[in-house]
Amino acid sequence: MSSFSIPLSGLEAATTDLDTIANNLANMNTTAYKSQDVSFSDLFYQQIGSTGSGDPLEVGTGVQVETTATDYTEGGVDTTGVGSDVMLNGNGFFVVQGSGGTEYTRDGSFTQSASGTLITQNGLEVMGYQAVNGAVGSNSTLGAIQLPVQGQVEQPSATTTMSVTANLDASAAVGATYSSPITIYDSLGDSHAASITYTKTGTNTWSYSVSVADTVTPSTSTTGGVDTNTYNFGAGATVDPSTNLTITAATTSGGTATIAAPTVTSGESLATYTAALNSALTAAGITGVTATQTGNTVSISGASFSTTGTVTQDAAGTNNTGTLTFDASGNLSSPSNSVEGIQFSGLADGAAPLNLTWNLAGSNGTSPVTQVAGTSATTNTVQNGYPSGTYEGFTVSSNGTISAAYSNNQTQVVGQLALANVTNPEGLSVVAGNDYETTLASGAASISTAGSDGLGTIEDGALEASNVNISTEFSDLIVAQQSYEASSKAITTLDTISQDTINMIH
Repeated sequence: MSSFSIPLSGLEAATTDLDTIANNLANMNTTAYKSQDVSFSDLFYQQIGSTGSGDPLEVGTGVQVETTATDYTEGGVDTTGVGSDVMLNGNGFFVVQGSGGTEYTRDGSFTQSASGTLITQNGLEVMGYQAVNGAVGSNSTLGAIQLPVQGQVEQPSATTTMSVTANLDASAAVGATYSSPITIYDSLGDSHAASITYTKTGTNTWSYSVSVADTVTPSTSTTGGVDTNTYNFGAGATVDPSTNLTITAATTSGGTATIAAPTVTSGESLATYTAALNSALTAAGITGVTATQTGNTVSISGASFSTTGTVTQDAAGTNNTGTLTFDASGNLSSPSNSVEGIQFSGLADGAAPLNLTWNLAGSNGTSPVTQVAGTSATTNTVQNGYPSGTYEGFTVSSNGTISAAYSNNQTQVVGQLALANVTNPEGLSVVAGNDYETTLASGAASISTAGSDGLGTIEDGALEASNVNISTEFSDLIVAQQSYEASSKAITTLDTISQDTINMIH
């Protein structure tokens, strides 16, 4: 009896509608979830006759699910503050790869595997373009994004260029001096206190001297009860005035004494400094400890002594002195560009010699070093070296460029996210994990990057929220419930009629 099949189709259609609404409500907090809606159409019609005018008399046979449409309207912004979370503003999908092939998603809650691969929460590899030497090339091929592993060390970079923004007092007397300090780094990542010392030599004329202070770490040894601290200086190095070594040891009277750090003058030789140490030891009554200078080495030997403070050398420099000339307006006229080939060798840590360029031209062609009346002062220093650092995480820019961040405040571009779009998003097949696959209906995916070819842009530290509208879903839920109840009522009515018909026979 077709009378039963018609309401049964209504029950089946209403059940599908209820299932869809329930699924929407269940995923109202699912990242980037897109709500679905069910559309219905009637089934074929059976002609049972015609009117006197020939119009057909037709009876419908029920209802069917016509489409399940996905609403691709963008969800709201869920700000997380987590650097690995990214949101796609606008058209497109992230490209991900699993064992089953390529899939697409709007869910940007990414993380990285133990091997450093960028992955989704369900373990799919996030696809993009890998950087080479910190740049993503136009010929890069699509592949899994590889990040540094946690704790990976970035190698240090020695300083090669430096610049200071300073003013030298034009009213200073001849012979006045002023120094601009700047921290630089060697090839091993050790920092050094460099200094540019200016000395006024005449009207609008100053000489300069660049120096690099380098802490000398002693090697220690004990032979026959005698302790020895050995300081190995670089060839041609002098003792830096920041040296403040003190020695504590027993005196001839049976007590102990500590010698004050001898005053060091700029450019002081190792021999002069060693003699000053011995003079201080003698004056304090310490006879069991002596300082000895041999070539580039200063050794302190004795029984039961201790030291505090540091020994610092001025590394031997080449092309590190010269003259600055200013015009009547206080602008630097010579040198007109930069001082190149400033070198320092014999660093105590064994690093490669420093080879520096002092940029005197400035970014706009105007020298950052001036000479006008007023207190000499340094307002800014810039250099391009840095120490080693460990990988701490990554950030993503608006165009999908991924930069690794290190503990030394350095960043390095490691790749760029790929985005995809299809001609007909409604034709995509929804798969588990909030992902999509292309079909013949959707068309093949076109791959590009954020902000190009009609694709959206990336927002770091945020996720796309579900676009489920709870008010709409509850309204649809009431309608679907009533539809189900109406079809149920039709079945019970038909059942009653059937029973009455059977009873008529009996």
